[in-house]
Amino acid sequence: MAKILISIDHKWRDLPGYIYLGSLLEKKGHVISYCRNGLEQYYVAGFKPDLIIINQVHDIKRQEFAQKLAKMNILVCILPTEGIPTLSAYREFAGGVQSNLSGVEVHYVWNQPMKDILISNNTIPADKIEVVGVPRFDFYRSPLHKVLITKKAFCEKYNINSKLPIVTFATNFTQATFHVKNQEFLDQDSKILGYDKIMNKLHGGVSNIARSDFQSREILLDAFSKLMREMPKVNFVLKLHPSEDQLYYGDRFKYELKKYEGRFTIIGLEYIWDILNVTDVELKRSCTTGVEAWVLGIPTIEMKLNPEEWYYSEEHASGSDVVQNYHELKILISQYLLGSTVKNQLLQKREEFLQKWCFKIDGRSTMRLADSLHILVNTLNAKKKYTLDYKSLIIYYLLKFSRLAIHDIKVYGFLSWVKGIRIDFLGREDKHHSIKDIHHWKEILHNITVN
Repeated sequence: MAKILISIDHKWRDLPGYIYLGSLLEKKGHVISYCRNGLEQYYVAGFKPDLIIINQVHDIKRQEFAQKLAKMNILVCILPTEGIPTLSAYREFAGGVQSNLSGVEVHYVWNQPMKDILISNNTIPADKIEVVGVPRFDFYRSPLHKVLITKKAFCEKYNINSKLPIVTFATNFTQATFHVKNQEFLDQDSKILGYDKIMNKLHGGVSNIARSDFQSREILLDAFSKLMREMPKVNFVLKLHPSEDQLYYGDRFKYELKKYEGRFTIIGLEYIWDILNVTDVELKRSCTTGVEAWVLGIPTIEMKLNPEEWYYSEEHASGSDVVQNYHELKILISQYLLGSTVKNQLLQKREEFLQKWCFKIDGRSTMRLADSLHILVNTLNAKKKYTLDYKSLIIYYLLKFSRLAIHDIKVYGFLSWVKGIRIDFLGREDKHHSIKDIHHWKEILHNITVN
């Protein structure tokens, strides 16, 4: 038996998959604790884990933290939350080319190409890199696919017409908001994480990225609004990226939400697999959601409408129809809704992409990960060298006994916390999981995996 700490970055992307991983490890006899990303040091002081799972060590402080844990004989494992970097120029960075990975015991990756990049970077030995596949894609296969919502239930939940087809646009304009506000945060964050050098080299700086993202957002959302006007017999779903400014969209589509009530909805707080499961056509912008749509066999359309688009990957677009103007977009959607199927050459490209970048989509990636972690902790023989950190220990118990309220107050502000408003200064809503969320998913996954 070992004590394993799992750090969770974003509730609306990562939580269910990490709870599933924890449940598998518990069945193997281990004790599991979960913490919010950034709070690991307090849980190390209070929970005293044998092994910790984190999502990245790009910034120097996290690298130093991993090295400190290694000296305490606590195993540090990396499990990336995004393991298929869209832009080829970004892949070496994602593979830790600028990072000191000496404190990492095992770096799990989604696919062989990322393993090859890590090896070529010479920052971690090859025998400490393991390919497991894409854990969160397990929700598209048995047994986890049982959690996916039906179209009837989805339409009732979001008040749209169940008799109409659904066209979904999954946004990914995570940099757009920085063109008009919080520019200082973007500059500092890019320098801390180290990706500013790449952006400076390729795009002349992160501010240019924000400007291009802003332009693309306006162009693509204008096209989306026009589709709603000109296609009255279609439901339209706007699925917001979890890391975007959620407040912007309510103001941007205030008119459409009233005019097209009953066939248009904006969704921020929902898991992408539930939305894609009821989608007839997905509109995308070189996004991982497109890859997930391919797993389900859904037609996807790459909207390359901005001539100055910076966020585009030929590989991520290879299994989709690519359009460069509104006329092409509308025609393609109409054809698919009238019964056209995805072309064979696109299906072939999808299969090639999935085999290369997703390893095996068999519903067992999390199981492979749990098996590997189980073997790893069973090799533990070095005695832990825990240091008494009074401050971190006190904060751990404050977090525990307040049920994370002290962190909520820090992130959202006291008045917002009292009112139940969970929006941070970047406009991200409900990013952090609660204790209630953990119990909710434990119950759901227990019922699925037992029955």
